[in-house]
Amino acid sequence: MLRDHKIPVTIITGFLGSGKTTLLNRILKDKRNRHAAVIINEFGETSIDGQLVMTTQEEIVEINNGCICCNVRGDLIRILKNLISKVYQENSPLNRIIIETTGLANPAPVIQTFLMDEVMSNWFEIDAVCTVVDSKHLPIYLDRQEEALEQIAFADLIILNKMDLITPEEKEALLNRIKQMNVTAEIMSARNSNVPLTKVMGVKSFNLDQKLKLRPNLLTTHHHHHTDRIQSFVLESDTPLILERVNKWFSYLVQIKGETLYRYKGILNIQDVDHRVVFQGVHMLFASNDDKPWRKNEKRKSELVFIGNNLDREELEKGFNYCMGDNAFTLELRA
Repeated sequence: MLRDHKIPVTIITGFLGSGKTTLLNRILKDKRNRHAAVIINEFGETSIDGQLVMTTQEEIVEINNGCICCNVRGDLIRILKNLISKVYQENSPLNRIIIETTGLANPAPVIQTFLMDEVMSNWFEIDAVCTVVDSKHLPIYLDRQEEALEQIAFADLIILNKMDLITPEEKEALLNRIKQMNVTAEIMSARNSNVPLTKVMGVKSFNLDQKLKLRPNLLTTHHHHHTDRIQSFVLESDTPLILERVNKWFSYLVQIKGETLYRYKGILNIQDVDHRVVFQGVHMLFASNDDKPWRKNEKRKSELVFIGNNLDREELEKGFNYCMGDNAFTLELRA
């Protein structure tokens, strides 16, 4: 039986470190988005983004260790069907689905899920595909990563984030390049993913006909695989880290390894510090901030995720151990 009122789906995509989670947190602060189900996809085997999403009453589901555009796509369908069952059997309110894809996702197979699966197409309709762009690094990604091109091409709304990091001339060049790839998307400039949410939610801007003109084979099944050069490593430890050594190690990573690190992020347990420390980095841009206090019965541990090109896991592990007091790792910083 066809449903008269389908549940809208907002797909938030964008390459690694563009600001997707920041946008998601802004959405969840808006009371109009109560009773939404949030699906967060991480490329690595653990979810840092899930821990950085603000505490809400909404249902948050994590899909780890793969992209929902390829090897864990079946998990997405299973989760959606579970949500449908809760609505049908428990009369649970569900007003919207919000999907934050991993930065390495090609949006096309995700879109396919809601168009080609009979159950999905009966219950859900795509409201909008929103692509968040790291304005500083996008030109590099467009030259190297097919996923970044696809994320731009399939967008209904493109948010040019981190505009404070580029010049007016760079902005003009970036706009011209994006418009050549997608002439129909609305483009907005932003800092910290701060845009009017009325432009993101409830806009009904997804147009299948336009997408089929762009990609005639959108509705044909295809397989998407990420290059073996891109790797994801997770480092974890219950041992508190020494702050001075953490600072030295990250300075080393930024200076020496920055070009190969697409994204690095995590939560740190710092020695003699009663709150979590959150760090996030993209290539050579790095920032950290104090987060909420450790709860009384919470297990304190550090979790770090690195995603990049031809990463050396052994070297990363040695640097991590150095932060815990191991003297076997030498940091050679540039002058």
